Amino acid sequence: MKYSLLLLSLAFTTIAFAQSAKPAELTITKAGPKTPDSTGQTVYQFVEQMPAPSFDILQFLANNIIYPDSAIKKNIQGRVAIQFVVNEDGTLSDFKVARGIGYGCDQEAIRVLRSMPPWRPAKQNGKVVKVFYTQPILFKLQ
Repeated sequence: MKYSLLLLSLAFTTIAFAQSAKPAELTITKAGPKTPDSTGQTVYQFVEQMPAPSFDILQFLANNIIYPDSAIKKNIQGRVAIQFVVNEDGTLSDFKVARGIGYGCDQEAIRVLRSMPPWRPAKQNGKVVKVFYTQPILFKLQ
């Protein structure tokens, strides 16, 4: 009985606090923090219109990733996250492994991303800008 009352009071408290914020009180940031890239130019972390590939990225990755032999031999699976810059012309540059699993998977992810066609670039205030993007790639043996 005590546990039922405790759970019931927790549920009511959670519901009451969850509905206390009004949409008018929310603030929206127009542009994210800016940092320089390898050439010293400004690169945004998030903008009004984020970049996007003009093709099916999952299909592209599935068709072009070659699972590294060393990862197959060691039964390595996992998610690799690659951070890169989408430039004003939609090309990709400045590749870095944000999260890796090793055994050649990190290098394979970068190789495939380097071979991608140009993306639709990011826009901030109607102007095309550079932006950081992080793409996760799942390596899973079947």
